[in-house]
Amino acid sequence: MANKFLKSLIPPILLIKILKLRSYIKFLKFKEFISINDNLKDIHKGKRCFILGSGPSIKKENLLVLKDEIVLALNNFYVHEDFAEIMSGDLPKYYMTAPIHLPQTENEWKRWFCDMESKMPKQVNMLFGLSAYKGNIKYIFDKYEIFKKQKINWYFAGIDANDYFAADPKDLDISKMIWKASTCSVYAIIAAIYMGFSEIYLLGMDHNQPFLNKKEMRFYKKAIHQKDEIKRVLNNKSFNKHSFEALSNIFAQYEILNKSKSKIINLTQGGTVDIFDRNTLESIHKNNNL
Repeated sequence: MANKFLKSLIPPILLIKILKLRSYIKFLKFKEFISINDNLKDIHKGKRCFILGSGPSIKKENLLVLKDEIVLALNNFYVHEDFAEIMSGDLPKYYMTAPIHLPQTENEWKRWFCDMESKMPKQVNMLFGLSAYKGNIKYIFDKYEIFKKQKINWYFAGIDANDYFAADPKDLDISKMIWKASTCSVYAIIAAIYMGFSEIYLLGMDHNQPFLNKKEMRFYKKAIHQKDEIKRVLNNKSFNKHSFEALSNIFAQYEILNKSKSKIINLTQGGTVDIFDRNTLESIHKNNNL
């Protein structure tokens, strides 16, 4: 309550600067090894990639056609039945997770990352998110010696992209501190823009949680790190209120990203995203000889 009261007294522009400075102080601890993301700048300039989310629509797609494409899979996608085949092939493959947070416990996150590591092909380049949260992914990896043999790039999310946020291209530079995104697909698009992709295709970005059975919000039924997720996050508050507020933030960030030089195309079947141009994986496959 005290924090909300203080925020109500501070002008929004000043508040943004205070919050950014506070995050930047936390960022300094990780600055040295995040700066090596320079090696990803425009590495795939002029090429295309496919970002794979976990919306239930992904079950309708034949993703095996992506074996010979550059792919960026997100969060819990490694449980997909075709994951190993999709992430094989000769072209680069990436896997990204958002920064972690409460209410999941350290043990839940540890078990999830250990399970992920056991399923991850060694050639996949990992992109892991950090934030000011003390028990972050690097803390867990260092403590339990996880992902020691995998190539890892870290990024740090510390800029509040809220209603008063003025978009600045330098805030999409993953070798520096970037936005706090409302969903992992936003982080993935930021990374894809930074890597220079001219075409970015989205799959499984349904964003229609308020209209689904809570057990059918993703293509999988359960995940180690999402046990009783809704109950613990909401704490008896309205699921629809939480979902619509989250969607509003996500769409606002999508709108900013859609102004980039990269063309973002939504291949998701159905869903609520009305910001990007639409197409289908089948059509792309047929017309571009995927």
